[in-house]
Amino acid sequence: MITFLVALAVIVGVAVVIAQGCGHFGSSNIIDRDAQRQQAELSAMFGRMSHHR
Repeated sequence: MITFLVALAVIVGVAVVIAQGCGHFGSSNIIDRDAQRQQAELSAMFGRMSHHR
């Protein structure tokens, strides 16, 4: 059970790291504007949440 939880945590951690750097489409240098917009909105939401604490 502990092995399963550790493996699950590693998989989720890798997915988060990959999602953090997801501003490009595939391996080319074409910038994904939707991904940039979503990241900006999430950053703004996080900033408002941390401001109210």
